[in-house]
Amino acid sequence: MSSTTTKAVPIHFLAGSDEDAVKKAAAELAKKLAPEDPMNLETIDGRADSVDDAIRSIEKVREAIMTLPFFGGGKLVWWKAVNFFDETGVGRHASVKESLETLLPDLLKVDGTSVTLIISALGIHRGRAFAKGLLKLAQAKAFDLPDLRKTSEDEIIFQIERRMKAAGLRPGPGAAERFFQATGIDTAFWAQEMEKLACFAGEGKADLTAADVNKVISGSREVLIWDFCSAVLGGEAKVALAQLSALLAQDESEVGILILLAGQIRLAALAAVLRENNMLKLSRGSFTSAEVSAAGQAYLPRKKSGEPISTYALGQAAQRSQHRPARFWFTALALIYQAQKEMLTGESDKRRSLELVVLEIVAG
Repeated sequence: MSSTTTKAVPIHFLAGSDEDAVKKAAAELAKKLAPEDPMNLETIDGRADSVDDAIRSIEKVREAIMTLPFFGGGKLVWWKAVNFFDETGVGRHASVKESLETLLPDLLKVDGTSVTLIISALGIHRGRAFAKGLLKLAQAKAFDLPDLRKTSEDEIIFQIERRMKAAGLRPGPGAAERFFQATGIDTAFWAQEMEKLACFAGEGKADLTAADVNKVISGSREVLIWDFCSAVLGGEAKVALAQLSALLAQDESEVGILILLAGQIRLAALAAVLRENNMLKLSRGSFTSAEVSAAGQAYLPRKKSGEPISTYALGQAAQRSQHRPARFWFTALALIYQAQKEMLTGESDKRRSLELVVLEIVAG
């Protein structure tokens, strides 16, 4: 897709799964193309919670592009944050699809001189008649999040580092990694939290540490779960029990917590087996990563696609659990499976069973 934008272009279409990037690019384009008379800028909300909302939004766009400015001059219409161009939510309904298709003849009349149209959307189903028609008429630019099925967590962390630097932050070792642990790949959340970090860092702009990030974003479910599992693997009883209490206070399921912990214990056991057989090497840069030998690749679990799992999580578990041998982690797994059986059969108090198994593992 071309990224060139000029006033001669009648319709600009910006879309993709990277919501924050779409929002910023559309705002910059709207500022660049803004008419001299602010009365000639019309913004239409494209977010729809119902079929009626979507159809009303479409009608507003039709009316806006067909109505020329009263005092002359060029007019800019921005159809903003449209969420019904794909097959999710409201966009699945036939009446919405039909209404969009009826808009195409009116889009042909947008000339880029008397009227220019910007459309920003969260996504689009390219197989639809409306999408095919729109993409023929518009200059389009895509902003998509990396697909974790195809992109490693390492690359996501590098992207976070780049965005931090673009926001004027100076991420030190572990800062971007900690940020990733708390936010995943929600770029709208990235932008929100990076604004908080920028305020926290202040004018001095000293290096941003992992501890700084933790002060700003700690308390989320993802952070608590990560810290709990990390503390158990590291044998930190006090921290593990504190994080467990915080999770239970948020009404997390005891069985659910145990299942998540079991996944981390399995990774620790796998890492120990690979390490003890000289098939695993840990390296430390901005974050800990695991290098698995060719022979060790055969031991890695496989995704549905048949590809081995990412070594990022393996590296994290290996780093935290390396003080104990594989046989310890096999015993820990047995303890977890026994506790899970007791929970599911109602043979014990769930909270007590969970606390006991955590204590047995960290005290091991």
